[in-house]
Amino acid sequence: MVKLPELQPDVQVAFYFHLQNVNSSHLQEALGTTVQELDIARLDEELLTYIGTDYLRKLASYGLRGEVLFPVPYVLTARPSLLGYYRLLYGFSQKEFYRGSGAAMLKRLEEKNEIPEYIKPHLSEVCNVMIRAGGALVDGLDDFSQRIIRDLQLLTLGAQLRGGRNTRIGQAATAEVFALIESLVDTYIQTRTERQLHVKNEAGRKVAIEFSSDPDIAITEELSSGLRPLVSIEIKGGLDVSNIHNRRGEAEKSHQKAKARGFFEFWTILGVGVSLSAARQESPTTTQFFGLPRLRDSNSLEFTQFRDHLQSIIGIRDH
Repeated sequence: MVKLPELQPDVQVAFYFHLQNVNSSHLQEALGTTVQELDIARLDEELLTYIGTDYLRKLASYGLRGEVLFPVPYVLTARPSLLGYYRLLYGFSQKEFYRGSGAAMLKRLEEKNEIPEYIKPHLSEVCNVMIRAGGALVDGLDDFSQRIIRDLQLLTLGAQLRGGRNTRIGQAATAEVFALIESLVDTYIQTRTERQLHVKNEAGRKVAIEFSSDPDIAITEELSSGLRPLVSIEIKGGLDVSNIHNRRGEAEKSHQKAKARGFFEFWTILGVGVSLSAARQESPTTTQFFGLPRLRDSNSLEFTQFRDHLQSIIGIRDH
């Protein structure tokens, strides 16, 4: 079932580490509180049944009980949200852990602290899968302590927070570019929704501009013989310069897919300034690079180039 206000950068780091410590501490406190309310004899019996003596002895040598590393049905039934404790400990982000229809059903345990009836028959299976991950963790480390457990959880939580923040930055950048395009074609728009604009160009043909997952924004023209792909736009709004190589590589992959679908213009919009020669090496399919900060300035040359290219390809005039 389970497969396995804007803050400055230094303030963001401090805030995230504070938030991580709060979450990790709460998880450990929740486990301790839960265990205090359980029948220890029954818990020990389940730990022995599910985990076995070898791992229990090894943890005992570090002064730790089995439930601090391994989940059993008795513990998860008492407090379903502790699934998040073990998920973080084993290094799974929410996206990784809950990917797929089977694992997605488990998200309710962590977020709602409840076990739906249709999950209860599978709880032993869930624990067995996670125990295998826990066993690999125990086998791979030479020492264990409550601090090490907390640090392992923080590593996962930190990556999860950064991943969520990067997603929000990317979504905001795409929405910003979409709004810019909307302003540049406004007088030609016939219909509009939150995700799509329909434009009638000077030749009387319809052009669709839409949010798309791959590429981020796609521009296509409607001909009597069918749709004609025009422009594939990839937007990488992240501000982390150290990760710019990965973002350009992601843009290249998306543009290659778009090229196979018949697009002939490929634009990449970046949130940070970069060397144009380096950018072209990492995304040779890109026909135009634009910097998002400069597109915000309507007096910049880059803004003028973006506007002129867009209007030329769509077939409209500047009003």
